[in-house]
Amino acid sequence: MKIENKDFWEKENIIATQEVLKKASDFEEFMFEKAKERYSSVGSIQSIKIFGCGTGREIESIAEFYNPTKIVASDISENMIAKCNENLKLWNIDSITETIVGDAKAYNKVDNVFDLVTILNSMLTYVPVRQDRLIIFKNALQILKPYATIIGTVHNQVGATAKTYYFKFRGLFSFVLGEKVGNRNTGFNGYKVPGYYYSKKGLINDLMTAGFKDVEVYSLEEYYALYGKKYNRKTGYNNLIFIATKP
Repeated sequence: MKIENKDFWEKENIIATQEVLKKASDFEEFMFEKAKERYSSVGSIQSIKIFGCGTGREIESIAEFYNPTKIVASDISENMIAKCNENLKLWNIDSITETIVGDAKAYNKVDNVFDLVTILNSMLTYVPVRQDRLIIFKNALQILKPYATIIGTVHNQVGATAKTYYFKFRGLFSFVLGEKVGNRNTGFNGYKVPGYYYSKKGLINDLMTAGFKDVEVYSLEEYYALYGKKYNRKTGYNNLIFIATKP
């Protein structure tokens, strides 16, 4: 069944899949540490904006890692936010966390107030139009303080064999498709949702186009190689992870 992004994330059975996720992964903690290191010459990370928070999995981990004074978490799904609010109380971090139901494209009314922005859970995969993704990146740039950092994950065009060849084939027609080479239906539990899968080059380009500097992008295969570990991209998560800084 084909369904739009917001409707997909409002479904109870989709929300339930997010509830079984663990806390921060090793590659997310890697990004947490990178952001902390980059901002260390300015100060500590105390104010954090989280886009696409879902049921709040990463909020607990972020609060434990940074011990911030303020977190603002938003999601397009009202039902996700309702579940997130329940979890925040359970984790005793509701007092420092404000939740908002809203589209990331519309969050542009504050300037230079956050020490960190996160776009985890491959949220941007569910934003199929490039102009919309650029708006979200530009909003993130606007709300960050100078020299503060954005971190996040997106789905990669390179991964399992069938998917890799699918995007390679579409790449042959890039002269017609342009950036739409990365478009593909995504979703799960019987639902199909319009999505976008990034190439490493395309992700770097979009972050720089939005105005970020010192852009680092790693496939999970590259990330684990940094620690001398092998990663099977044919069976594992096929994310790209990114870290970039506001000038």
